[in-house]
Amino acid sequence: MLPSRWIKVVSFLRVGSCIAVLAQEDSLQASIIDRSTLDGKLFVGYQAWFRKPFEDNGNSHWTTSLSDPGLTLIHYVVGVDMVPNITGYPEECLFDTSFTLPDGKPAQFYTNDCEWVVDLHFSMMANYGISGAFIQRFYGYINEANGGWVNILNYAKTAAEKYGRGFVIEYDLNGAATGSTNVTDTFLADLEALSSITSSPAYMHQNGKPVLEIWGLGIVTEVTVDDGIAIVTALKNAGWYVILGVQQAWHAELAADQPGGFGPVYKLAHMIQPWTVGSYDVNNYDEFHDGRQAIEDRNALQQLGLESSIVVWPGGSSSNANPSEVFDHFPRWNGTFYQKQLDGAISLKPNFIFGAMFDEVNEGTAIFPVLRNRELPTNQRFLGIDDDMEPDIYLKKAGDAASKLAAAWQGD
Repeated sequence: MLPSRWIKVVSFLRVGSCIAVLAQEDSLQASIIDRSTLDGKLFVGYQAWFRKPFEDNGNSHWTTSLSDPGLTLIHYVVGVDMVPNITGYPEECLFDTSFTLPDGKPAQFYTNDCEWVVDLHFSMMANYGISGAFIQRFYGYINEANGGWVNILNYAKTAAEKYGRGFVIEYDLNGAATGSTNVTDTFLADLEALSSITSSPAYMHQNGKPVLEIWGLGIVTEVTVDDGIAIVTALKNAGWYVILGVQQAWHAELAADQPGGFGPVYKLAHMIQPWTVGSYDVNNYDEFHDGRQAIEDRNALQQLGLESSIVVWPGGSSSNANPSEVFDHFPRWNGTFYQKQLDGAISLKPNFIFGAMFDEVNEGTAIFPVLRNRELPTNQRFLGIDDDMEPDIYLKKAGDAASKLAAAWQGD
C-alpha cells in the first residue's frame, strides 16, 4: 500500500523557496463521481508515458533518443519543455537527471512505471474536483513487451476506484495503417484482453454503454475512411459508446461531395470531440469560439444528433522535442488563455470538457504542477510557469470549471 504521507494532496504552500505538500490521512476518497454519465464533467487526458530512460521498459518520452545507455538526460536528447514539480512524489519513483537546479542539486524526474505516481496523480484530480482521466493507449504500443502500458492501466483503475474518479481508454491511432494491419481486429482483441480493466466500477459509461474514444480518424492519414467505418461500426456492435477525436474543421467533411472526406465516419459516432490544440491563441480565441465552436460545430452536431466534447488547453511549447518549433509558441499569459477557454466551453455546455493534458510536458500543455521560472534548471532551456503563480493554479482552474459545468447541467 501507498505510504500514508502520499495518500492525499491537499494544497501547495510556499515555505521559503520550497513548496510543501500537506498530507491528510482521513477521507481517503473525495466524493465519488457518477460513473454512469459523462454529462457535466471535466476529464483530463493522461499520457502516462514517462519512464526512466535506458531501462527495459519500452519508451521513455523524457527523451527523444535512447541511443546511448551510458548517458542520463542531457540537453540534446531531452524531449520535454517543462519540468515537473516533484514535491510529494515518493523517492523510489524518482531519478536524477543531469539538469542542475539553481541550488546546485540535480533536477529529478519520475517514472510512470511506479504505481504510486499514478496514485498521486489521481489523488490530485480528486482533490481539485477533476472528474478523472482519459488514459491514452497508443496503437503503436498495444503489443509492447513487459506489460508496461497494461500495468499503467491497472494502476489507473486502482487509483480511480480508490479516489472516486472515473476513467476511459482513449486509443490514439498513431502507429496504425490500413495497409499493414487490421485495425478493427486489433482493437477488438485488445479490448477483450483488457476486460478486467473496463469492467471496473470506475469505468465511465454514457447512455448505458461503456465509453471508448478513438483519436485520429481524419488526422492519422494512414487509416482510410473505409477502415474508419469498419472500426466504429464494429465497436458500436460490440456495445461501446464511441467518441471520435477528430480534426478541428471536421464539419467541412460532412458534405456528400467532399472527396475522401471522413463525414461517413463522423456520422456513425455517438460523440464528436474536435481537436483544437494549436488552432488559436489568446488573440483569436474569441473569434474561434464565437464562430467555429458556437455556430458551425454546434449546428453540425445538432443536425447529426450527436453529443459533444470541447477541448481546452493551457498553452504549448515543444521546442526541445522538435527543435524547429518556436519556444513558448502558445504562451499561457499567466493563466488567462486557459481561463478564457474554460469559460467559453462552459457557456456552450458540452456533455463534457476535455482538458489537454494533465501531464503533457513534451508539448507544454500540462496542468499538473511544474516548476516556476525561477526554479528551472540553469543548464538547459525549459519553460516554467510565472513566478507569481502557485504550482497548482491550473488544477484549481480546471476544478473550478468542473464545478461550474456540473452546476450548469444540474440547472436543467
